[in-house]
Amino acid sequence: MKAVEYYNVNLNDGFWKKWQDVDCIDTSSALYDQFMKTGRIPAMNLDWVEGMPNKPHIYWDSDVAKWMEGAAYSIRVRPDEKLRRRLEDIIDKIEKGQSEDGYFNSVYLRFYPEKRFTDRTEHELYTAGHFIEAAVAHYEATGEKRFLDMMCRFADLIEKIFKIDCSAPYSTPGHEEIELALVRLYEATGEKRYLELSRFFVEKRGTDPRDRVFSVPNGIPPAFPPLKNQLYYNDTYAQDDTPARNMRKAGGHAVRAMYFYTAMADISRYYDDAELLSATQCLFNDEATKKMYVTGGISAERYGEAIGTDYVLPNALAYAETCASVAMANFAYRLFQQTKHSKYCDMIERQMYNGALSGLSMKGDKFFYDNALECRVEVSDFFAGIHAKPLYPPYQRQEVFECSCCPPNIYRFIASLGKFFYSYDDQTIWVNQYGPSEAHVDGIEILQKTSYPYDGKVEIIFENECTRKVALRIPGWCGENNFRISLSDAVHSSTIKDGYLYLDGPFLKGESIFIDMKMDVIELAAHPDVLDDWGKIALSRGPLVYAVEAADNPDIDIFRVVIPDNTEYSTDDIEIEGHKIRRIIFTALYESVDEFAESLYRPYSRKYSEVRLKAIPYFAWANREPGDMTVWVKRC
Repeated sequence: MKAVEYYNVNLNDGFWKKWQDVDCIDTSSALYDQFMKTGRIPAMNLDWVEGMPNKPHIYWDSDVAKWMEGAAYSIRVRPDEKLRRRLEDIIDKIEKGQSEDGYFNSVYLRFYPEKRFTDRTEHELYTAGHFIEAAVAHYEATGEKRFLDMMCRFADLIEKIFKIDCSAPYSTPGHEEIELALVRLYEATGEKRYLELSRFFVEKRGTDPRDRVFSVPNGIPPAFPPLKNQLYYNDTYAQDDTPARNMRKAGGHAVRAMYFYTAMADISRYYDDAELLSATQCLFNDEATKKMYVTGGISAERYGEAIGTDYVLPNALAYAETCASVAMANFAYRLFQQTKHSKYCDMIERQMYNGALSGLSMKGDKFFYDNALECRVEVSDFFAGIHAKPLYPPYQRQEVFECSCCPPNIYRFIASLGKFFYSYDDQTIWVNQYGPSEAHVDGIEILQKTSYPYDGKVEIIFENECTRKVALRIPGWCGENNFRISLSDAVHSSTIKDGYLYLDGPFLKGESIFIDMKMDVIELAAHPDVLDDWGKIALSRGPLVYAVEAADNPDIDIFRVVIPDNTEYSTDDIEIEGHKIRRIIFTALYESVDEFAESLYRPYSRKYSEVRLKAIPYFAWANREPGDMTVWVKRC
């Protein structure tokens, strides 16, 4: 199975067209300006000296590299000469500063070139991986090999140091990323040894005692001599606790984990490795069924930005990092390529519309790093005043972060979003995601018309003859009994398998398939062991998870609202920052506190009155005036 590349899918109207325009124009420019202002891009001149502002940091290069990758996607889907000049200027800086042997890292080259690849915690291989991904994207977008050739030299150096000479004091990266980047480099160049190097890093992880630097106090072997960036976690933090094939429980730093699992899935696919594939499926299922927020948020543990333990999903203290949601979508797609099961594309959809999209403001210029599912402004402000580091997630998006990994990640994600929509092989075309689009699928032209995600009606039109089967995903939120199919002309036999409706071809030029998915409001309940959500429900409609926000419900304390049995839901449309938003409207019960007077506790009793409440898609919260928000609402 092959993906239809993002540049062969034109998101030509509706929901994602609006978001991609904002992303490729406003987000791109906002990030570039911030990365210039904070010194990230100027650091690549390698001319920083004491007394200058913005001393370069070890992970700055990776922030810029992800922006570069996003910029490459942007100029392919939305040609922009100014953006291309900005991208080429940064490539010029890298070319000028790159060592003869291919090495580039602005911090190491400027401050301590003799110490390169001596500290596993310092993100060198992680940053190299993001440069490689940017170079592949640049090559795909422009057809020019300059940047790609530069990064091939860098990859050759990494192969020599880590695989051929084994001269570094550690054997695998502290922060995974290089593994999946090397797979992309192989795909772009056809050079098998890059794939072999990725496999080497995947197989080696969890086997070398020298790599256990995250789980010992600094200065104690194997973290000796003392490292500059020592952290003190256990071996799960960087997935060092066991070899890849033995992994069954998702754990550790969430982004590292998802990047590594993605690489495992890549290697299992290219080497037809059933054992490794089975391990990745176990990891996916463990995360998706025990450790994931209803929005798709991955990381529940704020210490170590980590995946939490089973069913512990605090809403107000959620980490749910934007980067982890982006990574989960890519991981899920790798598993779909091998299994053809719709649950993986369901996961991509959950991240697209909820977990990842929440990380970007509707104007495209501000970002969430962590994504709360509950916010009490007064409580957040109180704890911000007594802690040096904020205990609670922010309730307003920020322009830039000290560690600014998430903003360029959501930028590159949305710019290349078309890659998730369609797949194909010699016999079948899969329609994986719904949205207005035109796709060029191996010589077959497909037009998709719909108002998704706010309406479940979709029309698939064939603009030339298609002799293959067509498989339509039946989303998990819809189910196999809540949709209708009709065809404009011929009768086509059909079967349902693994969440896809397969229709036999051929389809004539101009022929259409109509699918109508019933899009009711669904009251979602969490597993009883998720104690934070016990006795509560979350509202969803189609692929969207909803949130109740103070901006839509003035003069109502949203935490004293209870949804009764047999509540009837309706919808209306509003605009927020130029985006059409469909709200859910319903009658709820509002708990009185009058009888408490000045008492903190009193004999149990409850008094309620009726109120009209409004909920908006979760991704849209925090785009107006600051206010309270909750995804989970009490149910009676």
